[in-house]
Amino acid sequence: MPKVISASEAKSKFGSLRKWAVEQQDEVIVEVHGAPEVVLMEYAKYQEYQRLREDERRRQAWAAVETLRHEVSALNETLRPEEAYRLAGFSEAVIEETLRKDQELAGDST
Repeated sequence: MPKVISASEAKSKFGSLRKWAVEQQDEVIVEVHGAPEVVLMEYAKYQEYQRLREDERRRQAWAAVETLRHEVSALNETLRPEEAYRLAGFSEAVIEETLRKDQELAGDST
């Protein structure tokens, strides 16, 4: 269980608090005027916290990308391939050739 102390006590007992945090593998919560302000913790635990925070940041970013992908897909459900190629800036000749190759690959030579 974390140890909770005042800032003035932390100032006067920093060395022993640091040692306690490492030996107990627990945190020391430092309060200022009764409100938590900082935490003293073992560096390995801090690294783990940073890793978990980064994992969560990546998970949230991936979820945002997936949401956007679904929104774009929904908007483009009726977009025909030639319209997509035009929006991408392809010339008409490139569009025709690409559509022809797409049909060949699909086995549809109409």
